[in-house]
Amino acid sequence: MAVDYLRPLLDPVHVGTRVPRPRLPEMVLLRRLGGPRRNPIVDDARIDVQVWAPDDSRASDLAESARYHLARICEAVPEVRVSTEETGPTLIPDAPSDVPRVLMTVVLSVRGAVPT
Repeated sequence: MAVDYLRPLLDPVHVGTRVPRPRLPEMVLLRRLGGPRRNPIVDDARIDVQVWAPDDSRASDLAESARYHLARICEAVPEVRVSTEETGPTLIPDAPSDVPRVLMTVVLSVRGAVPT
């Protein structure tokens, strides 16, 4: 859901859940780290966002763009009721390659369908 939302907004940057082969110089990966089901209808999905780019400045800029759009996902995706930043963008190089990478975490409160 978040990947599909971000893809056109960050185009031509690769947005997905896996590192593509061959590895691209700019990527934004989103992976669910967990998060509890708040009640039978609402799921609080904790999403890890990792941003790679050729240099620190570009990685930070791309992360800020992803951050901006994820904060507004509720406006475009009705199933997402609340978007909360849990950990802001932090520059942590990807070891051992030392490629610039920014990490952040968001929580998306998603309302699902009522089981019948």
